[in-house]
Amino acid sequence: MTKKITKITVDDDGGMNDFWEQVDAVGRTKITIQKDGRPTALSIEEAVLQKLAASALSGSIQSIRQFNELQRLAAEHKQREINRSVTTWRAIREAQRKRYVAHRREHGTEPRSFPHPDDIMIDERTGVQIIGPIDEDEYNDMRRTKRVIDVCLWQDALERPIRDDDSPTGGLLLAMLLNECLPRRERLSDADMMRKVMRREVMSKRQVLKEARQAWLDAGHVVKRGATFWSADTIVSLIKMLPDAARICGSDKLDEDAQLQALQNMIRQRVMCADD
Repeated sequence: MTKKITKITVDDDGGMNDFWEQVDAVGRTKITIQKDGRPTALSIEEAVLQKLAASALSGSIQSIRQFNELQRLAAEHKQREINRSVTTWRAIREAQRKRYVAHRREHGTEPRSFPHPDDIMIDERTGVQIIGPIDEDEYNDMRRTKRVIDVCLWQDALERPIRDDDSPTGGLLLAMLLNECLPRRERLSDADMMRKVMRREVMSKRQVLKEARQAWLDAGHVVKRGATFWSADTIVSLIKMLPDAARICGSDKLDEDAQLQALQNMIRQRVMCADD
């Protein structure tokens, strides 16, 4: 006996009409299901796909074919989106390069135009990534980061002479980590950073104290003259708590004040443990 397959026929002009809008809305409706023994909120679309995947894993030939076909179609759609993005951003990058060349030729400096052409990374398989500032606010954030890096290197110069081992100071460790967060064109090379460290090692303590305090002021902070920085162990502890901090900030069970309190308690507890 042949099963009868019901086909749905609607007026379709290739766009999002009322029917497809409703289909999309129903697919995004949230439901609660039991997953791994606990209630989990999923959209109907996600739940159906999970069910299909489970059926395929159980050995259903039809489900395996359907799942593979969906994967193939999804990959094709994704690649089309990537291709469109690559074409668009190639044109933007070329226009930015011409703008930068013209501005350097006329003014001798780079224009304040975003993004920088060297920050537009294009990959045929994965798409486009912007690794530098995309507006004035992000540009200012980048400049602040560079000032903090300079502060950290001055703190290294201040604290290194009073240490009894050759392990990195907290200032040097944080400077190296923050340097990796900058766009490649703005980073200090290992050689540049080492030259800064060595140049400051031979300066007088009085000069280092003066420069360190001024660097803090340039970064927007008033710090007592000769104040010491976090230790390398404390910096490592702060870095290790980032996943927990992200979970706290993403919790829908805590309001903003409760999240802030939880973060402060965690930092206070772990920093104290690291300092001990």
